[in-house]
Amino acid sequence: MGYLFSIIADFWATVAEMSPYLLFGFFVAGLLSVLMSQEAVTRHLGGRGIWPLVKASVLGVPLPLCSCGVIPVSMSLHKNGASKGAAISFLLSTPQTGVDSIFVTLSLLGPVFAIFRPVVALVTGLIGGSLVNLF
Repeated sequence: MGYLFSIIADFWATVAEMSPYLLFGFFVAGLLSVLMSQEAVTRHLGGRGIWPLVKASVLGVPLPLCSCGVIPVSMSLHKNGASKGAAISFLLSTPQTGVDSIFVTLSLLGPVFAIFRPVVALVTGLIGGSLVNLF
């Protein structure tokens, strides 16, 4: 019985730790749906090809969203007309970096890593989005 209680307590602690980030993600998704028109999302992130993927990855790199908060935002983008590849590009590139973490990396690890992290996030988003578009 103690083992079951431990599992439930750990599960609840995980939910409690994730909930602020999920709520922040829902908030950003709501802001995007109010501030960005469906036509703008469709125009910039819709369709096939490399440009919607590049735009989605570039948009995602500086945003300070964690892996929990980026899920509702990318779902909102896809719901408003972004292609699956662009949504995946955004989903992959966003939680790896953010303006805040880039500056922390610069102060702790130096300029090489501060440049390397956003570039890798951009490339990862492009590769993932390209694979989704390909298959």
